[in-house]
Amino acid sequence: MNTYTNIKISIFALMAGILLSACDDVLDVTPKQSIDSREALENPEAIQAAINSVYAYLRQTSQYGRDLVAIPELLADNTNHTNNPTTLYGQYRNQPGSHMGIWGSSYSAINEINNILHVLEEPPAGVTQEFKDVIAGQAHFLRALYYHNLSRIYGYDPKARIDEVYYGSVPLITDPVLNTDQITYPSRADVEDVYNLIYEDLETAYNLLQGKTVDGADPEYYASAAAAAALFSRVALYNEDFELVITEATKALDLSAGQFMTHDNYIAGWRQMKLPESIFEVVFHLGDHPDPVNESLRVTFTSRQTLTSTSFSNRGNVVVGSELEALYAANDIRADLFMNGLGRNANRTEITKFLSRSAINHDNVPVIRVSEVYLNRAEAYARSGGAMDELARQDVNRIRERAGLDPVPNTLSGQALIDEILLQRRLELAFEGHRFFDLKRLGMDIIKPIGDVRFDEFRILAPIPFSEVDRDDNNFNVKQNFGY
Repeated sequence: MNTYTNIKISIFALMAGILLSACDDVLDVTPKQSIDSREALENPEAIQAAINSVYAYLRQTSQYGRDLVAIPELLADNTNHTNNPTTLYGQYRNQPGSHMGIWGSSYSAINEINNILHVLEEPPAGVTQEFKDVIAGQAHFLRALYYHNLSRIYGYDPKARIDEVYYGSVPLITDPVLNTDQITYPSRADVEDVYNLIYEDLETAYNLLQGKTVDGADPEYYASAAAAAALFSRVALYNEDFELVITEATKALDLSAGQFMTHDNYIAGWRQMKLPESIFEVVFHLGDHPDPVNESLRVTFTSRQTLTSTSFSNRGNVVVGSELEALYAANDIRADLFMNGLGRNANRTEITKFLSRSAINHDNVPVIRVSEVYLNRAEAYARSGGAMDELARQDVNRIRERAGLDPVPNTLSGQALIDEILLQRRLELAFEGHRFFDLKRLGMDIIKPIGDVRFDEFRILAPIPFSEVDRDDNNFNVKQNFGY
């Protein structure tokens, strides 16, 4: 098996310079994890391996391996914490500094993306136009995803911020870095500039991927035109660009609406390795998760090893909050995803969305799915008002009626309609990593029995890693978030 130089660069590769390590060129996982060095991208196989490496970052614990799903629930108002063990207890209590931390892995992935896009400007021999389009489309989609997550964790969202302590979003890096001579130290970009890049990347990704797929692969495991449009509908919702939300959501649903789960197969869908209505999900095969026994979503959310387990396994320290559980009607099919735990969790309610579906402790993670896209569009319709209210009711009723609930009255409109859509968003997407971000993008306080967190508090934003922050060195221009 060939070995290539692996260059992994945090945004500035500050303290250690550029980190060099070696890895095998192809591992037996999907997407296959491999090389990420510009020096090795000399043929189509190497370029394919490089884009697979970018997907692999999404499986890290700090990314969708756990934290981007669990911590937004803990920071908000959907969970309770058993304090046994204490892992993630600081996030549940919104302690200063206890937040999400995706900075290093995200900028490493972004640098690899930039390297790939740079190579494709003058591709090596053997690269066809279709291959180039498919790789570039995936790269642009992934860069948009990484930048949107960085922006909503470390900075304020476009329409909800405290101007007095707004220091920008995150640095924008679009040029590849191959050696220390090429490292630059940009300051935090305006959030509008970050969103402009995300918009451009998603539009490019959609255009390049339209009508194309990755050969021999489940389309939901890789970027696609549907995934680009679906993610675009989410990003535009954060930007309150409601006409664009509607346009992009409709495009995504035209390609994916047939995947919408029914009432009768809803629970069964959550027991499958691949969620039927996923538009893009992070796949975990055996060996993919960095620490499946201690840090997977299964061990975080449940005390059982499988659905039929009768004895306590371990952890299960993040459980369903009583306020959230009480919001589900008795006949709501989604409540069937709740189960009492085992052993010391016997009197606690656990969520079973991630319960050893693909293999023990290895659950695929839906990043965006059809139900969210309907809810994105419903909110955009409702916030547009007027004649759009009926279209908003139709979309939210798809979610309600699938759950087993009656449709909303034809007279429901205005803020009451928006509130209903936000409620269904909370109920439908619970424990999928949305709740904190939804409160934050709307400038809402977090109301919790253990203590509220006001939107104007510093705890709303994650601390930027110390190594990236201005330390009386003229080379460092990244200002720390206030309060840290």
